[in-house]
Amino acid sequence: MDKEELKKAIYQLIEQSAGKKKYKQADVIKHFRQQGIPDAETKAAIRELIDAGDLIYTYFGGSYIELGEKRKGA
Repeated sequence: MDKEELKKAIYQLIEQSAGKKKYKQADVIKHFRQQGIPDAETKAAIRELIDAGDLIYTYFGGSYIELGEKRKGA
């Protein structure tokens, strides 16, 4: 899986769980580790999505990854 595909897969995972489940970064890394993706690649892809504003970190008793305001349409 190349980096763009990984970013798209991460985004889709977060998008599909919006309003149902909040993922921590470790949960996302674990999810993709099970698919054979190295942790460093997943972390780098998450960082790029955060930097682009597609995803954001939120804090509610722990740090979670959610859709960024840019993608929510706000």
